[in-house]
Amino acid sequence: MKFSVLVICLAAGSTSYAVAQSAPEAEYESLFDGETLDGWQIMQVPEDHKYFAVDENFFVRDGAIHCYQLPNKNGGLILSERKFGDFELELEFQSDWGCDSGIFLRCTHDGRGIQILNDYLKDGNIGFVFGQGTGGYLSRPILLNEQDGEIVAADSYDGVEIDRLTYAMDAATWNATFKPGEWNTIRIRCVGSEPMITTWLNGVKMMEMDGSVYAGRQLRDSVDHNWEAKPAWDSEKVQQITGNRGSIALQIHPGGRWEPGGSARYRNIRILELDAQSTEQ
Repeated sequence: MKFSVLVICLAAGSTSYAVAQSAPEAEYESLFDGETLDGWQIMQVPEDHKYFAVDENFFVRDGAIHCYQLPNKNGGLILSERKFGDFELELEFQSDWGCDSGIFLRCTHDGRGIQILNDYLKDGNIGFVFGQGTGGYLSRPILLNEQDGEIVAADSYDGVEIDRLTYAMDAATWNATFKPGEWNTIRIRCVGSEPMITTWLNGVKMMEMDGSVYAGRQLRDSVDHNWEAKPAWDSEKVQQITGNRGSIALQIHPGGRWEPGGSARYRNIRILELDAQSTEQ
């Protein structure tokens, strides 16, 4: 009789363990239906603002959101209506050479946030970080250029040593990973109040920054390699501006660097919200 009870208890325990182990994992949610801009809105600013955009700047074609600069050279932002704190964002992107775009994290209604660069142009960078309205800090240890009709990256400086990134992909790895003229996939993980931000290009880690130690300089200091300058990153300031939560946004940069007629395109945009338990893993 005791043996029977033991068998039943073990069986019950095994069953409960199996149920726990087979619990479904969290799934990514789509942020873009591939046909409309439902769930997205163009940032509203006065008509004389350099980021004043209209419907012709952001539209859907062939299953992708197109970011297109008009002859007036205005920029623009299109923001997700939903706001996110800790998350993993994954999307495919494809740009014409000469387009100056970006992916904003924890973006405010007036366009301030942490930008992941998508500057597909001379001396541009993809996958590293810039502070749009949150301090002007910049990291771009590799730079893109056109050589003999091909787009190649070259090392500019050591992002780990200079900017205190915890990881920075080098140019050789970037050139072996990026697919010019094709759709590429970027995954972005943003967690914590500091925060910790990691990017992957086509499944290969590209950048990781820990906001508690990061030391990106102002844009001009970074461009001039003025490494004696004070870091522009201020985690507390960024937290005050964003509240550690905001929209995902896609950018058209204003000004004359954008190649006339070119567009930056994004598709298969999906997000996984991370709770406190998952961010500790």
